[in-house]
Amino acid sequence: MRIIKKMTIKNNQRGATTIFLSFFVMNILLMMALTAASIMIYQLQMSKEVSNSVPAFYAADAITEECLYQVRRLEPNSGNDCTTVGATAIQAVLDNGASGEASLTAINQIKTFGVFGGTQRNIELVW
Repeated sequence: MRIIKKMTIKNNQRGATTIFLSFFVMNILLMMALTAASIMIYQLQMSKEVSNSVPAFYAADAITEECLYQVRRLEPNSGNDCTTVGATAIQAVLDNGASGEASLTAINQIKTFGVFGGTQRNIELVW
């Protein structure tokens, strides 16, 4: 018959057990805090990109309107960049620092993009 000895923790080992458990709990709390911080940093980056998206889109829209004006009001192949298919793209810089570029890629197609704060938005206009 086997005798099972009752496991007891000696008084000098109780402090070590407490330290080990508190270290384990602190590691779990640290991991939770680091995870929450990384999620918040990601969300801050996304909100910055969203706030830069609107001026970038408006820059693309403004340069699209300029190119469309040239296509509709000026003579075809008159030397202006948006009256000739495949010509050099027209560029613009707005007061807020946003910039844009547009080109006539086909008889009835304009492709543009606007950039603000590292965020780029594209517009393709077909009529």
